[in-house]
Amino acid sequence: MQGNEAYDLSLFAPREERAELHVAQPPKKENGLRGKWMWLKWIVFVVIMVALVCNLLYAHVNSTELSAQMHKKQDELVELQSEYTYLSNEMEMKTNLAAVQQYATSTLKMVKMDPSQVTYVLSNEENQVERPNTGFARLAVEVSQTLASFMEYLKP
Repeated sequence: MQGNEAYDLSLFAPREERAELHVAQPPKKENGLRGKWMWLKWIVFVVIMVALVCNLLYAHVNSTELSAQMHKKQDELVELQSEYTYLSNEMEMKTNLAAVQQYATSTLKMVKMDPSQVTYVLSNEENQVERPNTGFARLAVEVSQTLASFMEYLKP
């Protein structure tokens, strides 16, 4: 059939029977020592991963607790600083000279002292009160006291 290649009937001729092919089974794993080690490796791996996850969770919880404590202490600090500022201002206001003068004049009805109201009193050892003279007499008393003290200084 060389002349007519369009009709190759040999393709339809009975074929030789081929042997049936079978898929080879993989060798069975030994259930011996190697299989036991594989399970042990997986168990150890899972235990380690669980321990790491637990450690991570514990660290996160601990961090959250410390952060909460830190915020609480910062709030306490702000409150105490505010109280300190308030008390400092109160103390300054109470000890301010102008505030004291204003309190004395408005509440206690006091008036400022006039220099003419000043009276100096000298006391001797004898429980006597002497009112010194003003002007020249006062000057004379002061000069005599100064000379007397100077003379006592010169005495050996």
